[in-house]
Amino acid sequence: MKKVVFILIILVFSVFYSMGFLTKREPLPFSKDFFSVEGPSPSERGWELKKIFPLSKKTVDSLHEAKLDRGIRNLPILSYALIREAEKAIQDGDPNRGLELATYAIQFSPDLPQPYFELARARWHEGPFEFFEVLSILIKGQKARLQHYPSSVRLFYDTLYIFSNAILLTFMIFGIVVMIKYLPLYLHDVRRAVPQMLPKGFLMGLKILILFIPFFFRLDMLWAILFWSILLWGYVTRWEKRYILVFLIVLVYLPLFLRTFSSFLNSPSSDVLLRMYQANHEEWDKTTVERLKEWVSARPDDAEVLFTLGLIEKKRGRYSQAEEFYKKAIQREPEFSEAISNLGNVYMAQKQIQPAIASYQRAIHIDPKRGAYYYNLYRARTQETFLSSETDQIFQKARELDPALVDYYSGIDSANINRLVIDQWLTTSRLWKRFVSESIVKEEFFLSLLRGWFEEVPSRNFPLIPILFLGFLAGMFGYSRTRRFLARCPMCGVPTYRLYTGTVEKEIRCFNCHRIFTEKEKLHPRILERKSFQVKQFQKEDQLIMRFLSFFFLGFGYLWREQFVRGSVLLFLFLVLLLRLIYLDGVVPSAAPGLPRAPGEVVSWISLFALLYLVSLWQIFQFRPRVEIKKL
Repeated sequence: MKKVVFILIILVFSVFYSMGFLTKREPLPFSKDFFSVEGPSPSERGWELKKIFPLSKKTVDSLHEAKLDRGIRNLPILSYALIREAEKAIQDGDPNRGLELATYAIQFSPDLPQPYFELARARWHEGPFEFFEVLSILIKGQKARLQHYPSSVRLFYDTLYIFSNAILLTFMIFGIVVMIKYLPLYLHDVRRAVPQMLPKGFLMGLKILILFIPFFFRLDMLWAILFWSILLWGYVTRWEKRYILVFLIVLVYLPLFLRTFSSFLNSPSSDVLLRMYQANHEEWDKTTVERLKEWVSARPDDAEVLFTLGLIEKKRGRYSQAEEFYKKAIQREPEFSEAISNLGNVYMAQKQIQPAIASYQRAIHIDPKRGAYYYNLYRARTQETFLSSETDQIFQKARELDPALVDYYSGIDSANINRLVIDQWLTTSRLWKRFVSESIVKEEFFLSLLRGWFEEVPSRNFPLIPILFLGFLAGMFGYSRTRRFLARCPMCGVPTYRLYTGTVEKEIRCFNCHRIFTEKEKLHPRILERKSFQVKQFQKEDQLIMRFLSFFFLGFGYLWREQFVRGSVLLFLFLVLLLRLIYLDGVVPSAAPGLPRAPGEVVSWISLFALLYLVSLWQIFQFRPRVEIKKL
């Protein structure tokens, strides 16, 4: 039992230290400093509204009409304020008022996920038995979270952080398992291999020197465990060797990828992406326009930023400037169908019907599956002539391709140019493609893979550690092929050598176990009794380690039994859910701090964690001793 408690203390200490619970700051790569980002302040975007006047339906309708007249799809300023007021109404015992305010929040910002979450919360408080309706609203909110670029970016970085650290913790625990299993064999082998003529002090000094090399180089916890795992290369099994090699690769590249993505998050490119989304889908401000113009002045070939500036100028009623920006965007990217269609909208605003028709037809030729292009062409045709069969066919084609969008705009009775025709905007998927191309491809991905072996270890200022470890691994690989190493008998735990050359690893039994349990030799009764007792004690201790530690670290028992794939997957899932519960508020700062979480989010994660634990608990009790000892 002492050994079990000792192993548990080592595991808990290693995990707590690596996650920063025992230090003043989190050691990299577990630190959230990877994902610190400086974005537009809440005061700059106007998201911190302290008070909101009572809104009547008439006032809401007039504000909504004014929003549509300006060509703005989402008003986060007003929606966030409405959500806070709805939450306050629910807490004051008025769910009907909360439901009304949450509905208004969706009306003002249909692309934001938070209003849907607040509507689901209000609906739940109004009638807890409307479960499927609440669930439907929550699903809409989750879809909005994926389609809302700032929310999806935050979700991506939170997931990247949790998954990366779960992977590193999984390999760290695997390394501790290797050390516990084989470090005693290493010490036993050193004691036997060093010539007896050497003084005892020299032997102890040699052991201390080798084992404390990670401290001399001031390596962090992960690199130190990897060093000790490589040091035991000759003792481990084939599968464990493969895992140690993967451990090295993961430890080299995972922090590198984290640094790459975090540096992009703090770069001007990331800020431009956020501001492009804001200008395309939300209400922009003066700072956004200035940043985009600064960017395009330095990079005049950026068609997407030119498109965004054209959209801003068009919504502001500055049609000549909008036309100029759209033409520049089309000149840089001739197949930019969205810019071509929006240029037609600018011509429509200037009463230039023929150029507008030509633009819409060109956009249709590039992308014939966009219903909005046919609808705009239909609108232009109706401005020029009376309704004809050809015009009606164009309208029916638009309705066939996108019935919901066409029916919505057909029901609008307004001559406002922002509502008469359909403006195109940069979609979230297009912004994500730009995110990937700028964060990975332009970072010279393959060169980064090579450079990773020559960079400094995170949190330490000693270069070339990865390449030195690679050389150390190659050296241990060559050294292990020149000599025999001890193995532990799987029956009694006694250190032993292979009995026969080429023997598979599972057949490495000590001499007495081989004679008694394999060859079935009849030895002296005292030898049989002593060996049987030794085998039973070792199997009992081995099973206790597997069962007891699996209660604290799911999957540990499978790692101990060398079922590495099953154990790694189970331990990884356990750590993912555990880290998710620890970082419920995420890693990247929220764009709208102070808003409540999605209803049922905490309960859902706790339920998943409990389900995984209960299933694993059932598996824990299925563990049986590796060897069943029959009466000899």
